[in-house]
Amino acid sequence: MKKGLHVGILFLLIFGLFNVAPMSKAFALSYDGSNPVSTGCANDAVTKSYSYISDSHDNVYGKVELKWSAKCKTSWGKITLYHAAPYDNGAYYANAVVYSYTSSGTYRTRYTCGSSGGNGAIMKGQTSCYTAQVYNGAGYIAKAKGYINWDIASGTTGWY
Repeated sequence: MKKGLHVGILFLLIFGLFNVAPMSKAFALSYDGSNPVSTGCANDAVTKSYSYISDSHDNVYGKVELKWSAKCKTSWGKITLYHAAPYDNGAYYANAVVYSYTSSGTYRTRYTCGSSGGNGAIMKGQTSCYTAQVYNGAGYIAKAKGYINWDIASGTTGWY
């Protein structure tokens, strides 16, 4: 009887843990591409890394941040310019992108401010935007890049 009880407990522990973990991971991955503000993930956001957005002449235009929510286990990019965008090129003046990789280095996905879930790229007169979010819990890492028209100025955060 004791041996059967130990085997039963062992069975529950092993298979119970495997059943719970994938379900919670799938739920967390459901945040991919969603808006950090409307999901409430931005409520506990902290900046995990940032970089200044500068050009080859060391002119600094603003900064890009990698934001992270402990509650949602997600990250997203946010760009803030020091001055309102003086123009746009018909598409945008500035944008941010968040990249998601597995911790072993395999590319997963990326989102920009213009992606569904972001609040739109920076246009004339605006100063900031944020991207859709990516899952950034155990086994995943993320970084963000902010840029002005791709080739004028850029900055890239560290990985978190």
